[in-house]
Amino acid sequence: MYCVVCGQLSWHIICKSCLHNIWHVDSKRILHNNVKVFSSFAFSELKFLLASKNHIIGSRIFKCLGYYGVYKFFASYPNLAALHKKYIAVISIRNHTIGAYSHSAILAQCFQKYGFQVFHNALIIGNNSRFAFLGRQEREKIGRNFHFTLKKEYESIILVDDIITTGQTLFEASQILMQNNHTPLFAWTLCDSRY
Repeated sequence: MYCVVCGQLSWHIICKSCLHNIWHVDSKRILHNNVKVFSSFAFSELKFLLASKNHIIGSRIFKCLGYYGVYKFFASYPNLAALHKKYIAVISIRNHTIGAYSHSAILAQCFQKYGFQVFHNALIIGNNSRFAFLGRQEREKIGRNFHFTLKKEYESIILVDDIITTGQTLFEASQILMQNNHTPLFAWTLCDSRY
């Protein structure tokens, strides 16, 4: 196998050298409802790799980036890795229609290594609008129309998505959690579009 970044022979889809050279930003944003959103990488660094999400090797690239991103996140915030996990759920934000796999689900799965319970179909976007091409006002007007189902025993939630741009999707998702008497602890995304 060859590294998709440098083209050198590698055991992994992205070699260790290239993985360690990705700019780690340790970004933190606060949404309008005071939910914190942490991101591990700059979008500018991952742009060409994220474009792989609709290709056959995309799932392997997202898995590699996800494990490394979650590792970097918990290295920066070890107190969050040490949370009592019995009543905490990690939820990926899933699109209404997806291709062969859900990239957010792959990223959320990376939290299992740290002992968290992961749920992939608990929070599903209720419309097919392509938010990537819309501005903040258009996103707010259309909305995501989330469908949410999760057992009450999981009082606190960690939200996972691939990228934060305006923060509207994560804001709406965290609002839905609060309306259903769950507490959004924080959100984590692989990358932040500001960088």
